[in-house]
Amino acid sequence: MNPPTGKEKYKRMSLIIDPQLHRAFKLATAAEGKEMSEVLIQFIEQYVQKHPVVVRPARKGGRA
Repeated sequence: MNPPTGKEKYKRMSLIIDPQLHRAFKLATAAEGKEMSEVLIQFIEQYVQKHPVVVRPARKGGRA
């Protein structure tokens, strides 16, 4: 993953998850010596690589 550039360094994400799934995920990542966020970021990176999207530059001053 490339380091963030510009004034916005990171974005925070929030999700609602079943408490049992959260606990199981937390225990599974801890058993591997990893942080939950580390595993989620790896998953997101892999997902984006498999599902590329063409990002078009935003237009200035007009409607989409």
